[in-house]
Amino acid sequence: MIIFIIQTLAGILAGGTSLSSTEQIEFSHPSNRKEEGGGPILNLYVYDIRESKQIQHSGRQVERKLTQALQPASVNWSPTWFDVSMLLTAWDRTALGEHYLLSQALGLLLRHRALKEEFLVPELRGYGNLNMTVAVEPQIEAGSLWSALTIALRPALYLMVTVPVEPQVSLVSLVWQRTIALQNNFQPELELENGSVHRNGSIESFTKRVVVAGIVKNAVTNLPMKEVKVKVIGMEKSATTNKEGLFYFEDLRNGNYLLQINSPGYLPREVNALVDGLSCTFKEISLNPA
Repeated sequence: MIIFIIQTLAGILAGGTSLSSTEQIEFSHPSNRKEEGGGPILNLYVYDIRESKQIQHSGRQVERKLTQALQPASVNWSPTWFDVSMLLTAWDRTALGEHYLLSQALGLLLRHRALKEEFLVPELRGYGNLNMTVAVEPQIEAGSLWSALTIALRPALYLMVTVPVEPQVSLVSLVWQRTIALQNNFQPELELENGSVHRNGSIESFTKRVVVAGIVKNAVTNLPMKEVKVKVIGMEKSATTNKEGLFYFEDLRNGNYLLQINSPGYLPREVNALVDGLSCTFKEISLNPA
């Protein structure tokens, strides 16, 4: 989320000011800027992220799309909106050069206070225009901000962009749900006219939800590994990967679990897996040869 918004702003600033490319825009702490003498530079530093009070998310709305080809599909949740606050400073050989570059940036950003979708990187599209404030009072008191930055006070623009965050966008594994069929063979037998016996059994099916799933691969070849043992540490639960390298667990209560992965000839691994009752946690695990 952070990288997408700074990529968007870097593209706008590099294309609309006297800068020649995005290589002249830095994102590190202002005190870590490149040495002087390297020409004009803009520094775009993210200093605060907090949930927006202006835009409230609409709650949990899960949309599950399973393809007929049984490929992993996404589970989409309504986004939560966050205010990302940034400090924009200009650096050049002279103070006049810095003021000129900062003035260019100010005029440009004022024209883009509504960041239109065509200027956004693809990952931020689909939510409409994004709101941006320019040169307003920062989220953190200016004196405290500059004191925390441990650099001398200098001209700067305080920017804030409200961006969406998808908290639960994830891949649904191939074993998101299992449908189990049970046949009752204890019904009375019927003898047919031809002498054969028909068992009047009934078939009942039910679905169980998988809460943790994953795939184990060889770290060298990147190929799936079969017959790898996956154990839930502290419990009498274990699974073995199939020929596609997949494993899954059901009936785990909400909590954070530690999985132990073992296979002869490979270094063992331990992997954390969160069960929150909201989605299936899918892990991609690589094992290195011993």
